[in-house]
Amino acid sequence: MFCPQCKAEYRPGFIRCSDCDIDLVDRLPEEPDALIEPQDVSPTDLVVVATVHDPIEEGQICSFLQANGIPAQARGETALRKAYGLGMGFVEILVPSELADAARELLDKADRGEFNIDASDD
Repeated sequence: MFCPQCKAEYRPGFIRCSDCDIDLVDRLPEEPDALIEPQDVSPTDLVVVATVHDPIEEGQICSFLQANGIPAQARGETALRKAYGLGMGFVEILVPSELADAARELLDKADRGEFNIDASDD
């Protein structure tokens, strides 16, 4: 069983994610490596709004921003970590430059606990 929000894996018998408080699913859907399609934004129009070292945090931040209408993508060692199981690298979370301030504000609010990072917050 898996949490569709944070992607945590649970042993059989669990039905809700203890962190996200949502129902678990049998399998996670296939995800594209980048959440922004190449035709949407040129690489020069993207800015870094966060840097992470954890693939779970990377997924949570990208999903959170996307759920709030801000396209996001990860740049860094993601592909190497996925392909070879490597860790200890860093990944930058990128958004279109015109949405960078809104993305940072959302992430700051989440850090301060002003609202839950949950897909139901749309």
